[in-house]
Amino acid sequence: MNAGEILHETARRLRLGVAQDTDLDALVGALALLPGVQSVRGNATLRCVVVQHDGRPETRDAVLAGLRSPAKQPRRQTRPRRPVAEAVAWTPAVLAVSVPVLPQDWRPGAALSVVAARVLTQAERLRNDPAAVLLDAASLASLAVSGQPLVVSTSVLLRLLSERLSARLVREADGLLDHLLPTEAAQYTAFRGGGDDPTWSWWPLRSLRTGDRVRLFPGDVAPVDGCVVDGSAVLAPAAHQTQPRPVSLGDHVAAGERLHEGTLELRAEADAASSRLARLRAQVQHAIGSRDPAGRLAPRIERMLSLPLTASALVFGLTGDTARAAAMLQADPQQGLDLALPLAREAALYALARQGLLTAGLEAIERLAAARTLVLQDTGVLASGRWTIEAVHTEAGGDTERVRGWLAALADTPVEVLDRASFPDRVVRQWVRHGAVLRIGEHELHLTSRQRLQHVWDLALGDRPPSTASGPLRRELAVVAAGRVVARVVLASALRPAALDRLNELATLGFDRVAVFVEADGGSGGAPDTVAWRGWSGFERISDDAGGRSDWLADAVRDGSPLVMVHTVLRDLVPPGSLSLTPTDADAGSHGVLLGDPLASLVAARRVAQVVHRRLRLQQGAATAGNAALMTSAALRWLPPMGTTLLHHGLALMLLLHSLRFESVRSLSNPVRPSPRRKTKLQRQRRTTETETTGSETA
Repeated sequence: MNAGEILHETARRLRLGVAQDTDLDALVGALALLPGVQSVRGNATLRCVVVQHDGRPETRDAVLAGLRSPAKQPRRQTRPRRPVAEAVAWTPAVLAVSVPVLPQDWRPGAALSVVAARVLTQAERLRNDPAAVLLDAASLASLAVSGQPLVVSTSVLLRLLSERLSARLVREADGLLDHLLPTEAAQYTAFRGGGDDPTWSWWPLRSLRTGDRVRLFPGDVAPVDGCVVDGSAVLAPAAHQTQPRPVSLGDHVAAGERLHEGTLELRAEADAASSRLARLRAQVQHAIGSRDPAGRLAPRIERMLSLPLTASALVFGLTGDTARAAAMLQADPQQGLDLALPLAREAALYALARQGLLTAGLEAIERLAAARTLVLQDTGVLASGRWTIEAVHTEAGGDTERVRGWLAALADTPVEVLDRASFPDRVVRQWVRHGAVLRIGEHELHLTSRQRLQHVWDLALGDRPPSTASGPLRRELAVVAAGRVVARVVLASALRPAALDRLNELATLGFDRVAVFVEADGGSGGAPDTVAWRGWSGFERISDDAGGRSDWLADAVRDGSPLVMVHTVLRDLVPPGSLSLTPTDADAGSHGVLLGDPLASLVAARRVAQVVHRRLRLQQGAATAGNAALMTSAALRWLPPMGTTLLHHGLALMLLLHSLRFESVRSLSNPVRPSPRRKTKLQRQRRTTETETTGSETA
C-alpha cells in the first residue's frame, strides 16, 4: 500500500493508506494539527488513517501533502496564556458593569464600546456565523444611540451569563462521556514466545501484540481482544448496562470487559492499539471533540435570521422609531438556540450511550429518528459475529482430528480449545472470499468456499447444509489437497437472542422497509423469511452482489430520504445523507457504534432518538414563537426595551435548562424515575464514573 493512496473519499472524509514504516501515532497527531481537520483516526491493522475535515479543497490538499511528507508537519503552536485570554474574554462584562455608574452624557459612548468589545471577543463565532454576530451588534448599537445604554449593558451581561453557564454544563457532559469507558492498567503479566528465553514478565499496555498470552485477575480490565486458553471468570461488559457473563476455556473476551471474579489466561487476537476498546475510546473522543452548528439539525433554521431583521426594518421604515426597531432586533430566536443546542447535543449523546449507541452529532440523531428504511447485514448483525465448527466431514479414509489440527493452525488457535473456540467474523469472511493456504512440509492445503472451488478448481460440493428460517447462519468450506477435496467443514454462527422479535420492534418504530444483505457464498440458514415475519411485506432479502446492492440502495434513497445501515464491512456502500452504524466488533469510522447486542441497542437508541428529535423540534418552535411574540409586543409598544431584553434572555435560559433534561431521556421500555435537580444529578453521575475509573486503575 502506497503512502497517501486514497482508499475511499466523501465530501468531508478521507480514508488514506499509510506506508508500513510510518509511525502511525505520530502521523495521526501531526494531521490533527492541520487547519480544517476535525478528527483523525488511525488503524494499525489496516495501515490506514481516516481524516474528517471541513470539506475545503485546500484542507484536502494539505492532508494529502502532510501524509506524503510527514517530516514537514507543522509543530504545535504555542497557545496564549490562559489568564490573558480569560481577562480579554471578560472585557465586555467589565465595561457593561461600568455603564450605569458613568455620567449620563458618557453612557451612549460607553455602550458602543461594550458592543465593539463584544464583537472583538467573538472572533471564532464571527468567522463561523457572521450574520448572527452582526445582527446582535446592530441591535445593541441601535439601542445605544437611541438612548437605551442600560438596556445594552443588561443584554450583554445576561448574554455572557448564559454563555458561561452553557459552556460549564457542556464541559460537565463532556466529562461524563470521557469517563464512560473503563481504563486498563499500565502493565500486564504476559508471555511472549519466540524469543531466546520466553518467560512471563510485565509488559506495558501498548506493547501487547497478537499472540501474546495475558494473565488477568479479579478487578482487571481486559486490555486486548482474545480467546480464553485457561481458567474461568465472570465478566462485566464495557460501556453498556447488560448482565455479567461467565466465560471459560475457548470463549471470546473483548477488550474493556472487567473481571468480577475468577482468573483467566487470555491469548490476544489483536494488538492493544487496535482492540475494540481502543476503537470505542476513539469514537467517544470523536463525539466529544466534534461540534454541530446550530443549523445542522434544522437545515432551514437560517431563515430565522430574516424574521427579526425584516420586521424591525418595516417598523423603522413606517415609524422611524430606532428604539422600537432595535428592541425588535433583540428578539432573535437563534441566540437562545446557539446556547441550548450544544448542551442538548451533549446530554442526548450521553442518553444514547446509556442505551448502547456511541455516536457524534445532532445530525446522526435526526437521521436515526426520521429514517424509514433499515438495512442490516446478516453476519455480525443478525448473527453473533463469531463462528464455531459445527461439523467436519472427511472423505473415505480421512482423519477428522488431523483436519481439526489444520483448522487450528489456520486460525492460529490452540488445538486443545478448538472444540469450543469461536472464530471472528473477519477471519471467516477472509476464508470465504479469498480462501486460505496452509503449508505442511512440501504439501499445500487450501481452505475455500463453494464458489471459489468451482471457479478455481472446477469442482463441486455435494448437498448444502440444512437451512431453517430461525436457525444459525452456516458457511460450508472445502479443504483441498493435490487438486481434490479431502474434507468439508461446516461453520455456524447463531442468531442473536430474539432477533426476529427485535426486527418486529423496529418495524413498529417506523421502519417501513427492512432489508437484509445476505452473503451469497454458498452458505445458508439464519436470515429470516417472510413467514417468520408474521406476514409483513416490508421485509426484503438482498443477495451479496455489489451491483445488486448498489442498485437497491440507489432506489431506496431516490426520494432523498435517509436510511440507517447497520453493517460490519459495507461502509463504502452507504449513500450520502444516510446513517452508518456498526456493531462493537466491527471496524470503527462509521457514524456510530452499537454496544452489546446491536439489534437491542438499535431498538433502544431509535426510541431515545425519536424522543430527543421531537423535543428539539419543540424547542426550536418555542424559541421562534416566543421571540415572535416579543417582537410583536415591542412593535406595539406593549413592552419597553428593557422588558423585551429581560424576557428574551429569560427565554434563552429556559431553553438552556430544558436541554439539561435530555440527559434523562431513556428508552420507553425502561421505567422513568423521578429525577432531582439536573445539575446535582450530572455531578453525582460524574463522581460515580470517576470512582469506577479510579477503582479500575487501582486494580
